[in-house]
Amino acid sequence: MDSDMLYFVALLLSIVAAQSTYAADDIRDYAEFQAFHAEKTIQAIDLALLDSSELIERNPEAEELVLHTTLAKYVERTPGLRAIISTNRTGQLKIDSFTYPAKDIDLSDREYVKTVLNAGERDLYIGSPLVGRSSGAAFVPFARSLLDSDKKTLGAIAGIIHPGFLIKQDALCPQCIVSLFNDRNEVLVSYPSNTHFPGEFIEKINALNTNGVLKGTINEHKIQTWVIILKKYNVRVSVSKFANK
Repeated sequence: MDSDMLYFVALLLSIVAAQSTYAADDIRDYAEFQAFHAEKTIQAIDLALLDSSELIERNPEAEELVLHTTLAKYVERTPGLRAIISTNRTGQLKIDSFTYPAKDIDLSDREYVKTVLNAGERDLYIGSPLVGRSSGAAFVPFARSLLDSDKKTLGAIAGIIHPGFLIKQDALCPQCIVSLFNDRNEVLVSYPSNTHFPGEFIEKINALNTNGVLKGTINEHKIQTWVIILKKYNVRVSVSKFANK
């Protein structure tokens, strides 16, 4: 058993040892509760990005201050959203809802920027967790392409959110590990935050095509994980605990 798997087992055992166990139905209900919160959060971010995209695509020559001010209002109305940024077609930061004027930062090497600049379509891309170059704070990027009327790329637009806002923090199950995964086997966020997952565990979660439970044995301990799929966003919400004996 590799170190990640041992760590995962030890963490789950410590959680169970400290609390009484939930029934299977409780775990399912809790997974659905967290999935509902995550989906509503992502929907709100996506709406803010769509409004921001429309603003910039219709007014590509608008003054930076005007765009900055409007994007800041979109951020203010969207729970959990820290900032909205946009780049030009080469990945250079042009608009930042948090800072005016925008800092001179080249984001062309960021995966979420590269992906949407090359996409040629407006599909939402959920990137892996990163650390901000200027803020030093962790974030998950939600990004879309900016396109002109001929479907040519104008740039990228992205919403920046702290990973923790994707989990309902004021209603945490003390016996559980709650996690969100994208479709590239990447962890978007977990509670507890120091959770490390073995690679095969994430692969099994992403192999599911419908909501359901994964059951198995790790180091002779039975484990069950409820998985809820947010199909529109290719995100999976999981809740794990050791099963009752």
